Amino acid sequence: MVAKSKKGTLTKQNIINAAKQLFYENGYNKTGIQDIADYANVKLGTITYYFKKKDDMISDIYNTFFMALYDYVSEASEKDLNLYTKYCFTLVLYYNAILSDPHNTLLYYEVLVKDVDNGGRLSITKTLNRSCLDFLNKSYTDEDLDVIAMAEFGSRKELFINYYEREIEFGKDQMCFYFVKTLFRLMDLDGDMIQNTIKQAFDFLKNKNPEHIRFLV
Repeated sequence: MVAKSKKGTLTKQNIINAAKQLFYENGYNKTGIQDIADYANVKLGTITYYFKKKDDMISDIYNTFFMALYDYVSEASEKDLNLYTKYCFTLVLYYNAILSDPHNTLLYYEVLVKDVDNGGRLSITKTLNRSCLDFLNKSYTDEDLDVIAMAEFGSRKELFINYYEREIEFGKDQMCFYFVKTLFRLMDLDGDMIQNTIKQAFDFLKNKNPEHIRFLV
């Protein structure tokens, strides 16, 4: 049973590695499940056993990448960071990695335009936001969490599409700043606290950029 479980884990990781390589080279729209199966050298049925659709692979890639960055922030910081600060630092690292590589940026753009697995990723966002608000002793309702997640997604989508299509002339650091600031302002956090924490996050990025943790390849 252990050997079978290990084989299954390796097969799933092989599929994800193939998907990441093809998403990096060709983007989301030009990568099909059969392409991934061929690249991973597995049958199409093996792919659908682990991932019902291409969108599920996207969610796995996004969430695994984010949590790897979160763990890195916890380990690499020279002092203990509270939950809110770690969340902020991780968001800055996350968006910086996406915006620093045109291949990453293309995938992120295509996924946003198509609202790929929006519901699943909104669920993760709500979970993280809830933890942050609980830590800061902020009162909220489940409806508040829904609205914050949906409003943040809509704002980020609009900003990113306009940034990618060159409708706005922001640099990548500016985009990172606005993505993170918008989220925390929607959570009704203090403006000065947000500004200071994001500045610390960029200082952390400058000194401890985790280049070994890749979004795709």
